[in-house]
Amino acid sequence: MLKRLVLFISLAGFSLALKAQDREATEVLAHYFENTGGIENWRKLTTMRMKGLMRMQGMEFTGMITQARPNKKRVEVDIQGQSMIQAYDGEDAWWLFPMHTGPDPQAMPAEMAEGMVNEFEDDFIDYEKKGHTVELLGAIELEGIPTYEIRLTKENGEVVYYYFDKEYYLPVMQKSGVATGPMKGQFVETYLSDYQEVDGMMIPHFTEVKVNGQFVQSITLQEVDLNPEVDDLIFSRPKKD
Repeated sequence: MLKRLVLFISLAGFSLALKAQDREATEVLAHYFENTGGIENWRKLTTMRMKGLMRMQGMEFTGMITQARPNKKRVEVDIQGQSMIQAYDGEDAWWLFPMHTGPDPQAMPAEMAEGMVNEFEDDFIDYEKKGHTVELLGAIELEGIPTYEIRLTKENGEVVYYYFDKEYYLPVMQKSGVATGPMKGQFVETYLSDYQEVDGMMIPHFTEVKVNGQFVQSITLQEVDLNPEVDDLIFSRPKKD
């Protein structure tokens, strides 16, 4: 009887601890949405267009990224006078880069498509309805910045770690594992900085991507449009004549 009572008390204490962690994670996320424009404005965000400079492998390119609900995305980059397009219309991930694909758009390789197939809406909006869970893992210093570390476990089992700075509750980094391809098992770290206000919302204008701490690419935004008119056809693979 005593052993059962001790076990019950231990389990009850563990349950309360988990609820406290959930509550603290919820508080961090509430501050995050409040400080970046309000969750209702995030819910109203249906399209976004961003223009800027992309740097990788010692080269610099101009480019534009267009996104739309629920998960449509198009990336256009000017590489040495040639336009490379990567797009996803919600079902079909395709790309066009004459140097590699020839004159016609082709189905995107699986490892390349993985980075295109993402929900446009912030993962933390109504995360419980989506079947996701969040957990505050504690406080950690990230490159000299005190942060809160939150683990997001998505309904499909994917795990992403987010790091919010303690002062403004802005995400300064997110980390996730690579599931497929030659980099499988490695971690991709996306650093976010230079937050600027755009139509009442705080948008990071500098993004740097590293794999296991090694620089891969960066994007410096020069122009951001929220809720612009976007023709859905730009996401679909052009049909051959």
